[in-house]
Amino acid sequence: MSRIHWILYFIGALLETVFRLVGILFWSFLPSLKRKSICQEIVLITGGGHGIGREIALAFAHHKPKHIVIWGRKKSYLDETASLISKLGVSCLPMICDVSCAEDICVKAEEVSNRVGSVSILVNNAGVVFGKQLLDTSDSDILQTFRVNTLAHLYTIKQFLPSMIENRRGHLVSINSILGMVGLRGATDYCSSKFASSGISASLCQELEDYPDIHVTSVHPYQVNNDMFSGVTIRFPWLFPILTEEYVAQKTVNAVLVNKKQILLPRIWYFIVWMQSLLPVSTLLPVLKFTGAATCMETFHKPSSTLQPSVQHSTAQHTKTH
Repeated sequence: MSRIHWILYFIGALLETVFRLVGILFWSFLPSLKRKSICQEIVLITGGGHGIGREIALAFAHHKPKHIVIWGRKKSYLDETASLISKLGVSCLPMICDVSCAEDICVKAEEVSNRVGSVSILVNNAGVVFGKQLLDTSDSDILQTFRVNTLAHLYTIKQFLPSMIENRRGHLVSINSILGMVGLRGATDYCSSKFASSGISASLCQELEDYPDIHVTSVHPYQVNNDMFSGVTIRFPWLFPILTEEYVAQKTVNAVLVNKKQILLPRIWYFIVWMQSLLPVSTLLPVLKFTGAATCMETFHKPSSTLQPSVQHSTAQHTKTH
């Protein structure tokens, strides 16, 4: 290709980027005009029995999808969530599924297809954290973290994406974390698994470019007021207030309805992540120490009771979930 062709190609790519950016900015001010209907969609949520997963399921239920499927670990939580969804006039199928096991995902995915049809909105919400520095983290804990936080995303997507492609519509949602974009001392394995999850979403945006009606949304919330990071605090909580599960769920569903590819919660993290990409690492470390982020995991502790429903192996006693 000649030099003039390269120049024209570059100008074309630049103009397309600007056009898309203008479109994003325009629709960000008029989201209600572009909200899609999900009344014919089947929604599946992993870790849907409790916590953020339950709130996401209820938020979806207010938009009257055709069916909601929730996967989790505890039958009592799943049944309770299913009852709440049914009261909103939406049919719900609760299922016990170990998302850290590829074989179980395969079996349960086939059962979902046979019982309710093809899943068209997949929400990967289940997650675990052990909260230790790397040298204090056992190999089994590392494997469990990646099984639930990363590999489960790949396995579920491989199960449900083919039918989305066949039907030429669908939505893949990842409940990620701010720690999928910034590191944190004392959560190396967790951050690694979330960075990998970010990579999955980013890559799928490219792989699915030829399918305009199949969308990908990656959600990156800051600390949420639940058991996930129990005991973790920073020096200036007024600057970074802890989010509620309801807030994260509502923002997630809103992002799905307008086909946003990525959201960071709260908005200040767009600026922080941008600054991180510009500044040398050595200049960020003093800031982390000043805000208390460098030592916040030292107060992390496991919850007094296992409240979360998302799946895990019985050996992972310190696991927490979304």
